[in-house]
Amino acid sequence: MFETRRLRLLLELAQRGTVTAVADAAAMTPSAVSQQLAQLQREAGVALYVREGRLLRITDAGWLLVRHTERLLTGLEEAHSELAELAGSVTGPVRLSAFPTVARALVPDAVARCRRAHPRLRIVLDEREAPESLAALRGHDTDLALVYAYELLPPHDTRGIALTRLLTEAFVVLLPPDRDPPEGALALDSLADETWISAYGDTAGRAALDRACAQAGFTPRVDYASNDYTVIIALVRAGLGVALVPRLALEPGDSDIVVRPLEGDPVTRVISLAARPGTGRHPALRALSADLVATAREWRV
Repeated sequence: MFETRRLRLLLELAQRGTVTAVADAAAMTPSAVSQQLAQLQREAGVALYVREGRLLRITDAGWLLVRHTERLLTGLEEAHSELAELAGSVTGPVRLSAFPTVARALVPDAVARCRRAHPRLRIVLDEREAPESLAALRGHDTDLALVYAYELLPPHDTRGIALTRLLTEAFVVLLPPDRDPPEGALALDSLADETWISAYGDTAGRAALDRACAQAGFTPRVDYASNDYTVIIALVRAGLGVALVPRLALEPGDSDIVVRPLEGDPVTRVISLAARPGTGRHPALRALSADLVATAREWRV
């Protein structure tokens, strides 16, 4: 009989590729992970992985066991959710991960609404970008996650994750207060000679800007970089350049900045609520999910 703990390690290996990464995720030493995986392989009686350089490649037999492990863990999640449903009370803690923009714009209202209806529910929030949130879900380090996917960029790996689409968010261009462009949407190529303010080069936001500008026939000249949209907006307000930002990043106090849509909405991202399969009937997760969905519907982006 296989131990669930060892099966989880094999699942982590399939997702992460190295013993070191699995050890970090499982809070174990690499030698302990190696021993547990070796024991699982002996119990299976077939090779579950083979070494290729620094990586351990999962074999066909290993993938077979990974798929069974995913079904097993989903079944355990369903059992836990149904037991909680029988108890009938909405209590916590519930761990929620969200990327910074949506953590500011959507999460406070949704969590406050949920807490008013369920005062015994404790909700713990941490900020994570989408890839980290998905990894945290798979590693059982979070219960729900708000994630994004840029339509211009390759999708994240969401295998084994249940997604509920909340909204599609278009990006808008910001210009300094002294600009007076025509009303209506601007063509992206009309901004080819501008100085740009953007996120750092290793982010999805910057990759989306570069891709959209390339499709419009130019490379943006980025003189100022920050991953904080409040900094980007402040730099635009000071007249130092233009920027492409998600609508959720804007606040009422930003009304002095010129905001225009772009023709054809070349940069959009889909915001979704992510969860592990099998958790949908858990009363606490169901309550928070419903309020996140309701809050997202109130936005018009």
